[in-house]
Amino acid sequence: DQLLKAGFRLAIGDSLSLGGELLAGGAFHMRGDEGNDSAKIGDFSVVNIRGDYLLSDKLRLFLNIDNIFDARYESFGLFGAPEEVLGDQFTDSRFVSPGAPRAAWFGVQVEF
Repeated sequence: DQLLKAGFRLAIGDSLSLGGELLAGGAFHMRGDEGNDSAKIGDFSVVNIRGDYLLSDKLRLFLNIDNIFDARYESFGLFGAPEEVLGDQFTDSRFVSPGAPRAAWFGVQVEF
């Protein structure tokens, strides 16, 4: 399993800063596949961006956007018994966790 995390932050003048992150993960085997016989969970990459604007010494506006390209990926996987949990009509024993979708938030940071 491989994971790469890289980021940067750039000050533009005294008040504005912009930044970003790249998270990239390689394909990996699911838990319960100790023999590595089944197909791997696919690789992924996610881009996050950040911005800060300083209004005064104690007041800052910020914007964060995670997974800006809304990448669809799985972050974890394991084998289980679906019929015990979901019922007899479910037969696929692969359970996967989806990665986080695009999310954005804006805020104000105040220092006292």
